[in-house]
Amino acid sequence: MPKDSPHARIRRALTVHRLLVDPGGFGARTPLAAAHGTVALGAPASLPSVALGEVLGERRSRYRFGPLDRDRLSTLLGWALGPGRTTAAPNGPPRTLRLNPSAGGLDSLDVHLVVLRRIGDIAVGTYVFEPSAHVLHRTGTGPCVEALGSCLVQPQFAARASVFVVLAGRLDKTLVKYTERHYRTLHVDAGIAAQNLYLVSTALELAGCAVSGFYDDHIANLVGLPDDSVPLLAFALGGRGEVGEQR
Repeated sequence: MPKDSPHARIRRALTVHRLLVDPGGFGARTPLAAAHGTVALGAPASLPSVALGEVLGERRSRYRFGPLDRDRLSTLLGWALGPGRTTAAPNGPPRTLRLNPSAGGLDSLDVHLVVLRRIGDIAVGTYVFEPSAHVLHRTGTGPCVEALGSCLVQPQFAARASVFVVLAGRLDKTLVKYTERHYRTLHVDAGIAAQNLYLVSTALELAGCAVSGFYDDHIANLVGLPDDSVPLLAFALGGRGEVGEQR
């Protein structure tokens, strides 16, 4: 356990983060209104019986998106970012670890969704995914395509995708245990989560693409990140659309 206070470590990590942030962009020109409510996603369906080698070989970053249905969104979130095995803790209650591993088994990432097109009873707006209950907590409502587009280096992702997943690093949950060097490890945790999103979306025949070209302050404001959280990586998501660019 580091000897100095978590607050001091968070402050230093945020200083480093702000030095690396691109201050450009147009700003949040279309702010969203606050919203509340919970959407129960229902239990994730079983994954298709697809060989791992086939999924690895088929994985692509896809830039053409079709409609996304509610069941496959639920299944994707559950299998890529949901709860996994439960382990016994030596000095406390059992802990349930996520299917996306993280350093120290900590809940280092929050998962925010910008729903750009209505998906069943999931209205357009911003949400936070709660893995343990498999629900979405609504946080904002409004013209999400315009709002998200103003946060992106490539605003066409907002015009094409059905959902934009934002992975946010929780400094308050991780720097209690580790020094601010763990700021770097948070990016590794986000990369592992993105790989899970790639592989599960491929198995479900969905289109997805990792996105790092965003303006941190703008997207943090859009999804309502607290001051001790930082946006690390995003993932554009939709159904398989027409054949287009991929890599």
